[in-house]
Amino acid sequence: MVSSDAALALAQLAGVVLGADDLPSALTRVTLVAVEVVPGCDACSLTMRMAGRPEAPATSDAWSRELDELQFSEQEGPCLDCMREGSIQRVRDFTDDSRFPSYGPRAAAQGARSALSLPLTADGRTVGALNLYSRQPAAFGSEEVAAGELLAAHASLAVQAATAYYSSVELAAQMRDALVSRAVIEQAKGVLVAQQQIAPDDAFALLTRLSQQSNRKLREVAAALVDSAARGA
Repeated sequence: MVSSDAALALAQLAGVVLGADDLPSALTRVTLVAVEVVPGCDACSLTMRMAGRPEAPATSDAWSRELDELQFSEQEGPCLDCMREGSIQRVRDFTDDSRFPSYGPRAAAQGARSALSLPLTADGRTVGALNLYSRQPAAFGSEEVAAGELLAAHASLAVQAATAYYSSVELAAQMRDALVSRAVIEQAKGVLVAQQQIAPDDAFALLTRLSQQSNRKLREVAAALVDSAARGA
């Protein structure tokens, strides 16, 4: 059973991740909550596919990151199977699990004895895996799996909310940059129109040529021109 404190931590998870400074910080909070609420869990990682490759964008500690990266290098392990199959993967003891003949012994050598990987879903598809690691064998029984499933459900929602939130923040920042760039370019065009007595379209063409010749961004060339005009150069 999930304790009342654990249930409260789960209920507040989505709100907490949105209070983080950035998406990696938000996802890291998910892994820390997992260690807090799932009995027997010593460490946690969140695995996702990025640019077609598995990566661990968030971990509770260096140990869980090492265990994940070892799976990536060996190309086998519970988190990879979880993402591929979209199903829960439970390892009772890495020392005698025949599914992972290469990864299992190496994970055990690093102190991991059991693991639980649960799929994270978005829009009906598996987008990642929440991986729980324990230094004890058979640490994840039916109750721990139930707690993990509840956490994974909350984590999936939190990941979706955080991704949408930070994507919108990034988009807003890009729009602000674009508006600033446009304003600077318009100012630079005005300077050239006044100085060179040319049409606005010709002024923009001149800015473009200067940008290409100097191998600098158009905004940088425009800002330098405006700054030069302001100083009376």
